[in-house]
Parts: sequence; C-alpha cells; structure tokens
Amino acid sequence: MADDRLDWIFEDEAVESLESRYDTWAATYDANHDQWGWRGPDSVVEAALRLATNLDGDSLVIDAGCGTGQAGAALRKAGWPGRLIGLDFSQGMLDVAVLSGAYDELVKCSLLDISLPTDSADAVISSGVFTHGHVGGEALSELCRVTKPGGVVTVTQRMDFGAFMAPHSEALKNAGAWEDLERSDPALFHPDRDEIEHVVVSWMVLT
Repeated sequence: MADDRLDWIFEDEAVESLESRYDTWAATYDANHDQWGWRGPDSVVEAALRLATNLDGDSLVIDAGCGTGQAGAALRKAGWPGRLIGLDFSQGMLDVAVLSGAYDELVKCSLLDISLPTDSADAVISSGVFTHGHVGGEALSELCRVTKPGGVVTVTQRMDFGAFMAPHSEALKNAGAWEDLERSDPALFHPDRDEIEHVVVSWMVLT
C-alpha cells in the first residue's frame, strides 16, 4: 500500500537508514505521490516565481531536497529557462531526478552541509523536506547562506513541524540575515491521503 510507504519513511529518523529507505522508495515515489494528489511541487514553484522577481534566464535556482525532481519538472513546465541545481542525500532519488531532464546539475549532499559556495543562488526552493522525521529547522541557515542578497527562499512546511522551524527562522531574522516575505494559508497538500495541512513559507535574504 502506498500509505504504508510514507508511514515507513516517517517511522525512521536515523539519517543513514532514512537515506537507504529513500533509495528503496525512489522507483515508486512519483506514482505514490500522484495517488495522494501531492501539491507541494506546484505550490512552491508558483510562490517562488511570483515572489522572486530577480529571476531571469541567467539566474540559478537551487532545489534543496529535490528527490525525484518533481519541483524541478514543475519549474520547467512553468517555462522558467534558467540554471537549476538539485540537491538530495539519496542517490536513488537523484538517479530518478536525472531522468526528468530538468536539472543542469544534481549534487548528493546533506542540507545541513550544502556543498555549494555562499551566495550561489538567486532563489532556493524546497518541497516536502520540512516535515516529520526529516531535516530540521537548522537547515534553514544553509538555505539562507547559499542564497544571494535579494534572493528568495521558498519552502513547504507541514503544519505540525512549525515549532521546529520557528526558532531557526527567527534567529536568522534577528541576525538580519533575512526577513519574512509570505506565508500561505494552510491547505491539504496530500488531499487523498491525510488531513495534516501544509503552508508555503518564503523569506527574502538580506545579507
């Protein structure tokens, strides 16, 4: 059952075994999410393209936690022509993402230690990462670091994960590193699976 697969992912919070489980799931990940009506990729791309007014054909977008490449594919479908780099800790997921043809480069790394220079990207998107049992809010500092001043960071966030995000987001605001830009109304992003709502949250990087 597809539902069992997501429960199977959520029950394991050890990084090494979580990586292995995503490697295993990669082949059926897209089909399972299609079954659930997953709205994360389209939602994060819509917000990013609307808010990141600095983007053009010469810009770089980083898809942080790109998985099988659903957000990258949504970005290309929306007509964005610039450079796109996908990051993920699961090689199995990256092996599927390359088949989308959406990415100029795919990099295997943790979002807690992104192997790209400071001020690399004009925007960062992240869909389905900030949720139960995955990377914590401490990853926000790395998303901020790799984004140029004036760039936008846009992520989906499961509502029951907000308490883990807020201290890290607020610390970056208090340090003058970024400012709040937009927070969507809560909505069901897995409408055919469960009743836990998500939001799309965006910040503008200042320094």
